[in-house]
Amino acid sequence: MSTNLERFRAIVERGFSRGDLTVADEVCSETLIEHEYLSKADVPGPQILKAQIEDARHSIKDLQLTIEAIVESGDTVWARSKATGIDPRSGKPVTIDVMDICRFADGKLVEHWGVPDRFALLHQIGALPPPAKRM
Repeated sequence: MSTNLERFRAIVERGFSRGDLTVADEVCSETLIEHEYLSKADVPGPQILKAQIEDARHSIKDLQLTIEAIVESGDTVWARSKATGIDPRSGKPVTIDVMDICRFADGKLVEHWGVPDRFALLHQIGALPPPAKRM
C-alpha cells in the first residue's frame, strides 16, 4: 500500500468487508486519535480499529462496506460508503450510510472521524418508530 487512498480502501475492503484484522496493524499509528462516538480510545491505535471492525461485523451479519464516493485532500481522505447486511437480532436486511474522515501521516492512520447512520439502522430493525408521514 503506497497511497492514503489505498490504505483507506484496505481498511474498508479487507477489514470491514472481510474481517481481516491484520489490516489494522499495517495502517494504524499506535497513537491513533479516534473521534467516533462510542469507540475505544484507551488502547493503542491498531486495537481501536480492530475493535471497530469486530463491533461492526457483530452488529451487522454478512457486513459489506462499499465506497460510493471518495476524495483525497492533502493528508486526509474523505469517504461516503454504504454498509449492507443482516441485523442478527431481527434477521432483517439493513442498509446504512457511513461517513469517514481519515488523516494520515508517514503512511499511517493518525486520526479518524466516523459517522455511521445509526438512526437509519434503528428504524430498519424496528427499534425506533417510523418517520412521520409528510403531507
